[in-house]
Amino acid sequence: MNSDDVTAWLYEKANATLTESADMGAMEMALRQATLEPARKALERMVQEKASRQKMVCHKCGGNLNMESYDRGRDLTTSFETIHFVRDYGFCTRCAEYVYPADVALGLHTRAPASPKVQEICALTALRAPAGQAQNDVLRLTGIKLDSSTLHQEAIRQGKRALKMRDIDELLTQIPEGIAKLAGRAITPNAPFTLVIEIDAWNIRERDNWGRTAAFKKKKEDTGRWHWVYTGTVFRLDQRGTTESGRPVIAERGYVATRKGIEAFQRQLYAEALQRGLIQAELVLIIADGAIWIWNIAEDRFKGALQRVDLHHVQEHLWTLADEIYGRSTAEAKEWIQPLLSWLERRNDGAMDVINGLEGMKTTVSNLTEKQSAAIDREIHYFKEHRHRMDYKAGRKLGQPVGSGAIESTCSQYQRRFKLTGQFWSLEGDEAFLALSSLHRNGRWKQLFPYDPI
Repeated sequence: MNSDDVTAWLYEKANATLTESADMGAMEMALRQATLEPARKALERMVQEKASRQKMVCHKCGGNLNMESYDRGRDLTTSFETIHFVRDYGFCTRCAEYVYPADVALGLHTRAPASPKVQEICALTALRAPAGQAQNDVLRLTGIKLDSSTLHQEAIRQGKRALKMRDIDELLTQIPEGIAKLAGRAITPNAPFTLVIEIDAWNIRERDNWGRTAAFKKKKEDTGRWHWVYTGTVFRLDQRGTTESGRPVIAERGYVATRKGIEAFQRQLYAEALQRGLIQAELVLIIADGAIWIWNIAEDRFKGALQRVDLHHVQEHLWTLADEIYGRSTAEAKEWIQPLLSWLERRNDGAMDVINGLEGMKTTVSNLTEKQSAAIDREIHYFKEHRHRMDYKAGRKLGQPVGSGAIESTCSQYQRRFKLTGQFWSLEGDEAFLALSSLHRNGRWKQLFPYDPI
């Protein structure tokens, strides 16, 4: 049967089910239904043939397996509904494991009820919305019937695989050979370039002290359900640009997000930076707010990097002080702050000019309260502490970012999934999903599903 015959058969079979009022969507559905059963049978045959060809050999050590059972049956949910096949399994005395060689060859998890393609659909869908909401969407878009528990469990399974990959990279940062391996993955231009690293954190809600909310409120204690997710983004300066409308965009960048604490975060961030060109970069620029934990990471993992406090964060400090001294959003507050904002952005050492202005304020502004005087001292200390991180004029001249818009955007992207209304997580669940989401954002999805090179 040639292709024309196949086309004619398919046309006749599908067209026979259509009414005169059928639109193109109905035609597509009819064609899918016409091909579904033949495709299912073909897939089942292909799977069985591959399973039958497998030798009883351990995929880890290469040793022969002791036969345990012949023709053990297995059902799988696939893109073409459920298929059934049989395979042998044995025991590896070296690895002390039971092995199904056919499952390994087919890329199947031992207990997964779904094919790799369906596993991928589950993982991608769960990254967009909770499994309970996605069940009907998957059915309409793909024709595959999956219950919400299967969607959730398969997504968790892939999250754990992504977590294992991330943990391996994290361990590589602890040894020189591993650092060289991570750096060797970087694809960088021949010309000198600047690597930008932006850092921040946001809160995720977990099920701590579940069912004890009333008791904690009665004691006026926090339930402790909100936890920091440490987040970073890494990109080359030449990957930063604007759209035709002038909106800033970054063509390609790396993502890091973890709930496991600062030490784990700095290792993960270091691993991602190495893969984005840290070793090859002529200059490394770190942008963040004034949090001390961020600058400790900079000193520990990125020694010698140029550090910059987000301009917007610094401006907020000045506006807060202006409101305290002159009243919130008053004309006097706006008049006082304008020169200071201008000095920050337009003078070579604008931070020093601001410090001088604040110190002079204590003698020129009359009737300062003790609280207002303390507020001025607080900001003087802040600007002195971060003065070397406030080179905004020089940064703009070099085309570098002076604000942390990229990391604000990054945190927002993660939160759109992880902070949905009424959503609670567990540490095990959110960390697996964070790893899965980061793997996808970093363009490494095919490491989980290599059958599709896209």
